[in-house]
Amino acid sequence: MLNCLALVVSHPIDYVVTPSPNLENVHIEMRFDAIPGQSKVRLQLPSWSPGLYVLENYWKTLDTVSAKSESGESLSVEHDRDTWTIDSGHAKQIIVSYDRPTDQSSQRLGMFSGDADCIHYSGPTMYLYMADRKEAPCNVRFDMPNGWQIATSLHEQTQGFSAANYDELADCPVTLGKFVEETYTVGNKKYTMAFRGPARDQIDRKKTVAMAKFISEIETRFFGGAPFERYVWQISATSMMKDGGGGVEHASSTQIFLSTGLGPGAMGGMAHEFFHLWNVKRIRSQVLGPFDYTRLPAAGDLWWLEGVTDYYAFMLPYRAGYGSPQDLLNEIGGEISAVRSNAERFNVSPWDSGYRTPDAVNSMSSGYKVNYYPTGWTLGLLFDIEIRTKSKGRRSLDDVEKGLWSICKGGKAFPNGEIRRQLVKFGGKDLGALYDQWVMKSGELPAEEVLKLAGLKLSMDGKRWKVKAAENASGEPKAIRENLLHQEALWAKAEAGY
Repeated sequence: MLNCLALVVSHPIDYVVTPSPNLENVHIEMRFDAIPGQSKVRLQLPSWSPGLYVLENYWKTLDTVSAKSESGESLSVEHDRDTWTIDSGHAKQIIVSYDRPTDQSSQRLGMFSGDADCIHYSGPTMYLYMADRKEAPCNVRFDMPNGWQIATSLHEQTQGFSAANYDELADCPVTLGKFVEETYTVGNKKYTMAFRGPARDQIDRKKTVAMAKFISEIETRFFGGAPFERYVWQISATSMMKDGGGGVEHASSTQIFLSTGLGPGAMGGMAHEFFHLWNVKRIRSQVLGPFDYTRLPAAGDLWWLEGVTDYYAFMLPYRAGYGSPQDLLNEIGGEISAVRSNAERFNVSPWDSGYRTPDAVNSMSSGYKVNYYPTGWTLGLLFDIEIRTKSKGRRSLDDVEKGLWSICKGGKAFPNGEIRRQLVKFGGKDLGALYDQWVMKSGELPAEEVLKLAGLKLSMDGKRWKVKAAENASGEPKAIRENLLHQEALWAKAEAGY
């Protein structure tokens, strides 16, 4: 029986996705082999999407699940919240069918969305999974009218696409229908940009490609290469805001909103999501994959995985010439202002902000009471300055990030406490004590004191904290400041190229 079970579990699970011609719903057929001797089969739909950290309970809009055997015999299906239990009877193969409505008024990244031309969805909203066979390989075929396009980072096969397991299947969002496509190449890797949304014809696509290529070049250079075969930017273009960008990360793609303004906010949003190729998707704590889709993860390292990602999303484009030194000083002041505007920092530590995300009111995706984005950004800067100071400029936070990557690049999560160990490795034992105080405890971060080590002065300007170069800085603080503020002219070349 064990050998038979292992054989069946290794058999692929097949999906056929059929969008309706009017794009108002999608029909899904799921086909798999029954396990001999197993009378009940449990199917589930995720309650959240990795990267969002918000309970969405997608099962609430799915109530039309039916099942039959390979001979066409109807099989009993019982439904309880996120679980559908099938009485498999004597079936050798089970075919499950269900429909998913699209919301053409919605552009939410974690849900179905659509318009008059295309449908976009993320995997967790679409695909049921077998509760005890998530590691089985998956195949997907899309039954679409002639002339329709498809954008996804699933592995292309002769007929359809494949994924190594359910986690990979769920991690590859899909756009179907008619959309605008651009491509570019960095190194030997191909990148596709699928533009949809209300402003897809208004957004400057040439500039968007230039920005994406710039980000791809500087971030893959930082890590020493791209950890994927091809990459897909799933872009929803909007004119509802002057500037900005935000999305959900995936291991070989991203779902992202971009404003037509394509300013620093859009650059930061794109750089943030692309950096997640490493931080979160590969450099990750143990609760962030393989996933439990029934509950939100208690991930205390989100201050690093999200907040320090935000730090590098600003710093790497800046180092490559995007923006000015004054922009960097303004950003530092803005991040510190965001941290210090929240009195809960005296009650909730950065670690607990991520660890207690499941307890957040309305399941907020930025942490429990304390926002781990600006908090992690500020911590990243302070640790960066401390390491540069302790090592007399020979080391920086970059070494910590790359040290984590060396541990995780083989597919393993880093063990508990590894960020602390890497900080100590490159900054000395004092960094361990700082980690214990700054990350694990609540309270005020000593930004004034640490910024002084980099020849910078923090002061209150009205209701906002402001950072400027200290006029009397000399020696090592001045050298660290000059190193932090240093830029290459790479963006000017990229901008001139489009």
